[in-house]
Amino acid sequence: MEPLYSETYLKAKPRKKSMMLRYALVLLMAFLVLAGLFFTATMRSALILMAVILADVLIGIFLPAKDVAFEYVFVDGQIDFDCIYKGEKRKTLQRIDMEKVDFFAPARSHEWDSYQHVPIVDYASGFEPEKDYAALHQGEKGMERIVFTPDEKMLSMIDRKSPSKLKK
Repeated sequence: MEPLYSETYLKAKPRKKSMMLRYALVLLMAFLVLAGLFFTATMRSALILMAVILADVLIGIFLPAKDVAFEYVFVDGQIDFDCIYKGEKRKTLQRIDMEKVDFFAPARSHEWDSYQHVPIVDYASGFEPEKDYAALHQGEKGMERIVFTPDEKMLSMIDRKSPSKLKK
């Protein structure tokens, strides 16, 4: 039997929380630079200069990446969820096995009405919420609802592997 393989790569829409953090850090930097201009040639200016340098380092380290993409790889009953930052750094977020998935259903369907208490793990692109699917997965920490945006090929592979688990 031929192995089932599907790969989906999607750019992610920037999250509101990360964009607000980005703006707050940039405003902090601008405020510190303006404060440094007002207090020139004093001891305070040296402290403000050190604060500007520290804020610049913190912005470089903690500023949320703007260019984020998700990659989903389905191989013979396992789905890997990877996050790619700035097109260079890859981080494997999670791997799920079809045997530990109760079912897949559209993320906005009524199938999820009785699972409102289950924590949500969001790996969806954010651009087309009507195409998002969710998987009810029994992980190491308990039940979780994993939201992602598969393409048609991946949905057909999931359907071929476990037809009873995919609800459309």
